[in-house]
Amino acid sequence: MLANHWCASVDATIQLRTGCNPLEKHGPQAVVVHADAWAPVSAVANPHDIRQVVDYEVIFLAIRKLENNDHCICLESSILEVMDAIFSIAIVTSAFVSMHKPHVYNGQGTPAISLSMTREQWLECRR
Repeated sequence: MLANHWCASVDATIQLRTGCNPLEKHGPQAVVVHADAWAPVSAVANPHDIRQVVDYEVIFLAIRKLENNDHCICLESSILEVMDAIFSIAIVTSAFVSMHKPHVYNGQGTPAISLSMTREQWLECRR
């Protein structure tokens, strides 16, 4: 948690194809997604207008878009797509995205992955 920052969070459950692991090739599966985007309080001109803080609809729509993206067949590539959307919001300085598949191993295990980055780290990776 960052001090003096707004945090926009989105939680969603989507149906995502799998394909990275042979044990998971069963077609679309439920994936639980959590995303946080932080922006400094000082970057917001009017803190009473939530649309100026962080547009969490951008994040939600990016998560929903994964269901129709043929290139997002694993959690890792899916997280990168959500990170792209989060950092498209100019005032966001850091982000966290996690995804897990609650049903993939019939309740015996829940594969999960998460990624936390600053804008500077993201820009460095995108070069």
